[in-house]
Amino acid sequence: MLRSLCLIALILPAPLMAGRIEIALTDLPSTEGSVFCALHDRADGFPGSNEVAGQRVPAGQGRCVFEGIAPGRYAIAVLHDSNDNGRLDTNAIGLPQEAWGVSRNARPMMRAPRFDEAAFDLDDRPRSLSISVRR
Repeated sequence: MLRSLCLIALILPAPLMAGRIEIALTDLPSTEGSVFCALHDRADGFPGSNEVAGQRVPAGQGRCVFEGIAPGRYAIAVLHDSNDNGRLDTNAIGLPQEAWGVSRNARPMMRAPRFDEAAFDLDDRPRSLSISVRR
């Protein structure tokens, strides 16, 4: 009987374990306002919308944490909303006037970063990232 139970346990698929992502926010220009961290699982909408999870923290806190995240491929976008108006302020030609960053610290010139430039793989182990948040 015990042997049969062991065989069944080996055949059944294992449940996916949930992961944890801790993000250290570096290079913030000030501790004023708040920081919004957005977790994305696809290119559609990255970096500005369609996040699967989001977290707003005081800018002085310096970190965001996502827990219970299923294994997969993700990218993180971060906005320092220094005036706490709930949006990314831009200039007349659409360039950001507030500090921002993405995972893997991708910073292409004259365009928003793409999901594939910022994406990383998450398994069931905790993952620590450092994202530079600057203008």
